[in-house]
Amino acid sequence: MEGSMKCIKYLLFTFNLFFVLTGLILIVTGGVIQSIYSQYLDFLGNSIFNAPILLVVMGCFIFFVTFFGCCGAIKENYCMIMTFSVLLALIFMIELGCGIAAYAMKSEVRSTIETQMEKGLMNYGRKGYTGVTETWNVVQHELKCCGAQEYRDWENTTFSQDKSVPDSCCLSDVEGCGNGILGMPDQAPKIIYTKGCLNKLEEVVSVNIATVGGVGIGIAMAQFVGIVFACLLAKTIKKEYEMV
Repeated sequence: MEGSMKCIKYLLFTFNLFFVLTGLILIVTGGVIQSIYSQYLDFLGNSIFNAPILLVVMGCFIFFVTFFGCCGAIKENYCMIMTFSVLLALIFMIELGCGIAAYAMKSEVRSTIETQMEKGLMNYGRKGYTGVTETWNVVQHELKCCGAQEYRDWENTTFSQDKSVPDSCCLSDVEGCGNGILGMPDQAPKIIYTKGCLNKLEEVVSVNIATVGGVGIGIAMAQFVGIVFACLLAKTIKKEYEMV
């Protein structure tokens, strides 16, 4: 009995070190994805933008939970190990749910981005819509695109009254390069990006959502093993107390 308890105790302690690593992975993954999303803030809904934030929160919570696991394993304290098991089970369910939700969210990505882009087109360059204007400039410059579906999306906006598109659509960073482009269809491909941004941004966001889902489910499965070891150790400790 004593030998098996020692074996489970050291395995649980080892798993706690692994949990610290998973917590760090969650924080880093969430932080990186959030920094990517922040560039496209005005094109993303709250449900999409909050996913990486939740990863960071869960990573920090895991650091807190491992305290109970390590102390409980070292001191062979039944209450601390059971607390660790319950908290870890809670994290497991949240991570599993987040992973499944992230994959389900992929179907909403295109419609969400498309709706926000259409609103942004009409508000580009207007007073009080600095965030929208900056987001459009970043998206078009970084993803090498123009408009939502194509560059002609700018035709029916207040910005293009003189047949212009934003300079962020241009192949080269030259001030005023987008002026009058909509009236020169033959010259447009030589001066600006003509393909729209919707498909490209959808791909970027979908890949990151898949990463969130994959990391959440993968770590949840690993933590399930830790829950099993914690319960076994708690059961063994309880039996020893009852024998005494």
